[in-house]
Amino acid sequence: MTLNVLYQFNEKYAPYAGASITSLLENNKHIDNIHIFILGEDLSEFSSQRLRSLSAQYGRQLNFVGTENLIALMKEMHMPSYRGSYAANMRLFLSFTLNDDIDRLLYLDADTIVTGKLDDLLTLDMGDHPIAMCMDSLVRKHKKRLNFDMADFYYNSGVILFDMKRWRSMRCSERIADHVKNVRAWYPSPDQDLINVVLKGEIMKLSPRYNIQPAYIAFSLRSYFHTFGGKGFYTPDELRSALTSPVIYHFFRFVGEFPWHKNNVHPDNELFDKYIAISPWNDYVKQPADNGLILKIEKILYKKLPPAIFIRLFRAAYEDFIKKANRDSLKFKTNRHM
Repeated sequence: MTLNVLYQFNEKYAPYAGASITSLLENNKHIDNIHIFILGEDLSEFSSQRLRSLSAQYGRQLNFVGTENLIALMKEMHMPSYRGSYAANMRLFLSFTLNDDIDRLLYLDADTIVTGKLDDLLTLDMGDHPIAMCMDSLVRKHKKRLNFDMADFYYNSGVILFDMKRWRSMRCSERIADHVKNVRAWYPSPDQDLINVVLKGEIMKLSPRYNIQPAYIAFSLRSYFHTFGGKGFYTPDELRSALTSPVIYHFFRFVGEFPWHKNNVHPDNELFDKYIAISPWNDYVKQPADNGLILKIEKILYKKLPPAIFIRLFRAAYEDFIKKANRDSLKFKTNRHM
């Protein structure tokens, strides 16, 4: 039994990826073989050596995958960077990089923690689907901007299970590249929107236990569904079951902070602390988040207001952020064709 896992990150995210990889290896010692592939952008020798020592500690195989050709390809397609990095979109072009003998591949964001066994993903029947993903907890109105119906599924790209044979045979990378060249290159959620748009109807729905997101923990399920609705999403019972048997936590930004920020209020703070403490980055020192006034006010309101009231402000703030990001992306599209 072999588990192939892919990470992609730049030097800034190396400590967080180190905590994630530690959690993966610590909680899956029973798996015969684990091969970790890293698409690293501008990784220092210091970080690379720590990652090598981590895999050696658990007796696992680690491979650094060259990214120069992928970055050159994205630049050639005029694909913009995201927050100054091309790392976000690298995994969309896996078929141009990894060997053909790799069949099933699990992609994990650097901001994930694995707390359970991953065996079921190795034997999961994916049918004719090239990938399997969990749905995104926040996006609602954004679906309309992508010409999705509210009943359509929209997936989060932090955890992706690839059937690489089908991915290649269905020419997924090539189709994404064609979309970037001829339709649209920049989206508010770059890789995530591309996958959802280009592969609409071809993605298998994974249980939310493989992508436990902050909103599921910070708010009651009753408040969550009352605020965000349930159309085109998991049922309350599916989320309730996932929270009793979680496998992967995905701690993306919450109230402007991540668990690696000093004095954060992130619901996954203790989980992150646990695994970075036993990782090669156990010397990591948290720094305050560099947030503006609005996010600072949002954090204060989170502390002061009842969760059932704050969640409404939380949704409004997030949807405003996506609206602005979408407007910026359309500007990029216009300028690109001038």
